[in-house]
Amino acid sequence: MPPLDIPLDNITEADLRNLLTMKVGESSYLDYKQQTYGDSGDNRSEFLADVSSFANTLGGDIVIGIEEQDGTPTKLMPFEGDADQETRRLEQIALTGLEPRINHLRIRAIPIASGGHVLVVRIPRSFLPPHRVIARDSNKFWARAGTTKYQPNVHQLRQLFNDAPHMAERIRSFQADRLVKIAAGDTPIPLNQLGKVVVHVIPVPSFADGRLADIVQAIATGTHVPLPPDEIGGSNQTGVNLDGFYNYTNRHEEGTRLAYAQFFRNGAMEGVGELRHEPDGQSRFVGLDFTTLVIKAVRQYLGVLKSYDTGLPVYVFLSLCNATRTVYRYSPEGLGWSETSPIGREIVALPEIYLDNYDVDVPAVLRPVFNVLWNAVGLHRCDMYDSQGEWRGSNVRN
Repeated sequence: MPPLDIPLDNITEADLRNLLTMKVGESSYLDYKQQTYGDSGDNRSEFLADVSSFANTLGGDIVIGIEEQDGTPTKLMPFEGDADQETRRLEQIALTGLEPRINHLRIRAIPIASGGHVLVVRIPRSFLPPHRVIARDSNKFWARAGTTKYQPNVHQLRQLFNDAPHMAERIRSFQADRLVKIAAGDTPIPLNQLGKVVVHVIPVPSFADGRLADIVQAIATGTHVPLPPDEIGGSNQTGVNLDGFYNYTNRHEEGTRLAYAQFFRNGAMEGVGELRHEPDGQSRFVGLDFTTLVIKAVRQYLGVLKSYDTGLPVYVFLSLCNATRTVYRYSPEGLGWSETSPIGREIVALPEIYLDNYDVDVPAVLRPVFNVLWNAVGLHRCDMYDSQGEWRGSNVRN
């Protein structure tokens, strides 16, 4: 299994030796170096060219400390110096020698039992390309094809500049298509045709290159699964389908609201839950319960994606489906209950959130989206935040 298929923090000496046993050759995603890059200007430029070529293409790993012949690994050649110091040196070269900086580039030193370390430089596919080498005033762009790097021509550079906007549109199209299917009842489990809350969390790298195509196997060997956005909690059931893995509530008592979480093969995560409803078919959401449900779902989904090292950035979407008769029920100044007018739209797609970090203040980043939803029911802002912008449910934990 290539290192890129393993979360960086989980790579062991056994995984590195497996590269030799399985004769895993160099590729668009993988490059071997017998020795680390020297400190001369040419060596620094070579490191920056290698790193930027991966970032400008599909991302990948540079494994320092493996001898290769014609691209096939033949022997471990561990780095014998101070691994921490070398890691910091390479990080500093990348930090100062590329424009723009490559976010989330990571380097890890894997200890070898016989002594020394093998360094794995993990370069994410960039969604702000192209990155150029600026060290020594070189001003060069690099890309990767197969096992070699090359300088792209003008047409290829134009494609790199346009890649990020096109990817964002693909993700928005995927999410919009899912909302139409959910509203039409095309869901992993049967749901009612009343109001539903929908949360999508989509990691751009895996969505772009399909690195989580075998998501069922990833779930089987992992420890984290997405949970349905369900207020009650309790035991759930899981299953697999054409789209990947799903997890759903299995309660059938009268009045129970069902929910599911779908982990798609393209890396996207979808959580859908039925809203509370009246016998006449009117759906409703209540401030603290609703915001708690959404915040917990987003936190949990980000945690799942982080555990599988799916990569950054991540898009987060909050939507409502079958919301034509959905109202907001609230208690103005604690004086009884009031209801807004119905939303009046079958699908409410709220603005997306772009995250370049898993460990964010989820209530804070969701606040603008909640404000838009509250605007949709005729209120000026989400009343679940105080005058300082702090979420009123801050004492609620995962």
